[in-house]
Amino acid sequence: MMRREKAAPIAYSAPIVSKAMRVLKMIITSPSNPGISEIAAKLALAKSTTHGILAALEESGWVLRDPVTRKYTAGHAVRDIAVKASVRIPLVGQARPFLEKLSRDLDEDVFLGMFTGHYILILDQIESTKELKVTAKPGTRLSMFAGACGKVFLAYLDRETQQKILTRQHLPQFTSRSITDPHEYLLQLEKVRETGVALDVEEYISNVQAVAVPVFYGKKNRKRMVAGIWLVGLDWHLTPGKMERTKALAVRTAEALSKAVSNEYGEHH
Repeated sequence: MMRREKAAPIAYSAPIVSKAMRVLKMIITSPSNPGISEIAAKLALAKSTTHGILAALEESGWVLRDPVTRKYTAGHAVRDIAVKASVRIPLVGQARPFLEKLSRDLDEDVFLGMFTGHYILILDQIESTKELKVTAKPGTRLSMFAGACGKVFLAYLDRETQQKILTRQHLPQFTSRSITDPHEYLLQLEKVRETGVALDVEEYISNVQAVAVPVFYGKKNRKRMVAGIWLVGLDWHLTPGKMERTKALAVRTAEALSKAVSNEYGEHH
């Protein structure tokens, strides 16, 4: 029997760390060096809080204060760590041949992603050859309720965690077809567990359909979901016949990748 997974604590946060990261991100991405008042206003922070955060970031080398304008820019620590930084998730490289074949066989956009407990993170995408397509670069964050991919991740959480998520958060209405009733959404999640496939017909983006499947690590009762694969196509491309073929190939691909991942890392990891 497959183990039901628990998400990371949905309500957990480290407020000061989150605020510091927002300040640093704003400074790094701002087209011009911002001053303390601009930073505080744009991020809706108290000026005293902003001052304290900036002082700590400056002391550790993450930001610099221009001696002439007294405004802030990224520090040398940001530059140094950016040069050395690398996102190391071996699953991405291991999955790519599987994703490329799936995209080639169907000529649809294929995504690989993971669930952090708070949002879905896109790890990779293989684009179709079509002129009209849906694209999102690796690192893009999606709502945990984002159509088919949201369903496939939430479906494999334990029922208690599902209930907590739906109690604490309102189901967003992305389109007129979005499921906003918690009871109906839970029924959808049960169906995903039964079939191993999540579907989305214009629930997340108008005129777009999607098919999502889970990738597992481990065997038998030690199996846990580690990633999701989803295909996205404009609704006039995904006809009923194409949808059935997409589901079948997606399931086959996810099963093959799950086997490869489990064999590669073994049960001792």
